[in-house]
Amino acid sequence: MAELESGAIANPDEQRMVGHYWLRSPGVAPEGTIQDSIVEVVVAVEEFARQVHAGEVAPKEGGRFR
Repeated sequence: MAELESGAIANPDEQRMVGHYWLRSPGVAPEGTIQDSIVEVVVAVEEFARQVHAGEVAPKEGGRFR
């Protein structure tokens, strides 16, 4: 597990790291760019949710999302 958390290749066929758990704790991602990307997306999703809740984003038919 420690190897995976430090960025070891977990999927040799695709030469990819596997770090879905980094989404819960970006600070443990092995690279700053990965950490930054996760935080950026979380912030964008939170802002989108805020806009929906505030009625700033609405269905094209009008009204509000429920």
